[in-house]
Amino acid sequence: MKYYFLLILTSLLLFSCSNDDDENAPAKSANFTVTIENILAPKPIFESGTFTTPVGVFDSGPIFPGDAYEFTIDAGPVVIPGDGGTRLSFVTMFMQSNDLFFAPDIQGISLYTETGSPIGAHGPEDVTNEVYLWDAGTEINEATGGQNQKNQQGPLVEDQGVDEYGVVTRIDTNKDSFGNVLPNKEDVIKVTIENISAAKFLVRIENVSEVNTIMTPGQGEGSAAAVPISPGVYAVHTSSSPFFDESMAASGAGFVRSEEGLENLAEDGFPETLLANTKNVTGLKVPFSSGVWAIHNEGSEPLFNLTMEDYGEGLEGLAEDGSPIKLANSLNDRAEVSNAEVFNTPVGTNVSGPITPDSRYEFTFTASEGDHLSFATMFMQSNDWFFAFPPNGLALFKNGTPTQGNVTSHVFLYDAGTEADEYPGAGLSQVMRQPRENFGALDTNTAIRLVAPNSFLNIPVTTVLKVTIKAEKQ
Repeated sequence: MKYYFLLILTSLLLFSCSNDDDENAPAKSANFTVTIENILAPKPIFESGTFTTPVGVFDSGPIFPGDAYEFTIDAGPVVIPGDGGTRLSFVTMFMQSNDLFFAPDIQGISLYTETGSPIGAHGPEDVTNEVYLWDAGTEINEATGGQNQKNQQGPLVEDQGVDEYGVVTRIDTNKDSFGNVLPNKEDVIKVTIENISAAKFLVRIENVSEVNTIMTPGQGEGSAAAVPISPGVYAVHTSSSPFFDESMAASGAGFVRSEEGLENLAEDGFPETLLANTKNVTGLKVPFSSGVWAIHNEGSEPLFNLTMEDYGEGLEGLAEDGSPIKLANSLNDRAEVSNAEVFNTPVGTNVSGPITPDSRYEFTFTASEGDHLSFATMFMQSNDWFFAFPPNGLALFKNGTPTQGNVTSHVFLYDAGTEADEYPGAGLSQVMRQPRENFGALDTNTAIRLVAPNSFLNIPVTTVLKVTIKAEKQ
């Protein structure tokens, strides 16, 4: 009886050890699910900046009669198809006032015609008729030349007048709320836009006032003066109301939502706060294209070889146009590739297409010890950039343990070397704006390479893309 009990106990222990060994044994294969997610936070402004230094001088400051500011902007007809088109807005102070400023209306100035042609294509185009004089409603108006107006204050003095607690109002007559007689806008400011190269514009803001343009009763009866124009802030956008909304308080208005930025500029000509707040909502909207994944042998480089030219097997079509079919077919013909497929349908839909912010692709496969995973998807605001693991892919096992978790740190942005780069989000040969596939000038550097982190103000991979892997042992 004692012998029988020992035999049963030994058998149970052996069975238990056998189960433990099975659970801890190195996996020979596993089922994997890969998720590629667009995590880019969309921003409403495409490009922004400030103009502070008059042409021909080195120090920042206002422009006086005959002076001008100039700056360049990059803008294609659209950033994303169907977004309404690119427009320019800016804000600059009418400095013979308490809180008046020049700006286009809330729509901004369209940079392209309805037929898609750039404005100013045949030389500087005068757009002054699209610029207006506004009252910020933040400081009570006084007689022109008054002590609380910027021209009578020290250069660093700010916020000296009486708060008005009003709203932004367009001045459509030649008088402000105090009754000051104001000059026509064309007698103070001239704004021109010239299309100087593909998707690039030169903006010029010129002071055309003269020494007697505006009466300044605050300086004495019969006195007159020119109207200085302050440094300012500009934005390229596709939605209305970047800096303010008409008939609403200046504080927190528009999609910049600056608490004090417009007030600081309209009262004192200081652009810094408005610029900082504008930069916070400036960025690139980037969809990622349908792509290809492949399971391949360790040591193989089936998609590309860094510093070498494209294999000519379909990566060019994916990197330039988001077309994955040729590449997938070529990969399946490679001996070192055990499986390759296209991913093209965002999760939650049944229609193929790119992934926009907060959407994702997902695909599954079975792989074995020694297998590596490679994938490629296009950065669609480029000419030929793509996301991928290093050329030899990502190892799917380490010492028999399947790879799992967030693997975005292994993803890099590459330039395929097949098409010359243009400004991301503006280029006319980029897939969002090109007239047909395979459209664009050849790259003079044909080697596949990493995109420099500061190239065209490029943003880090981990802020736009997230790649995760889940694994289940077979």
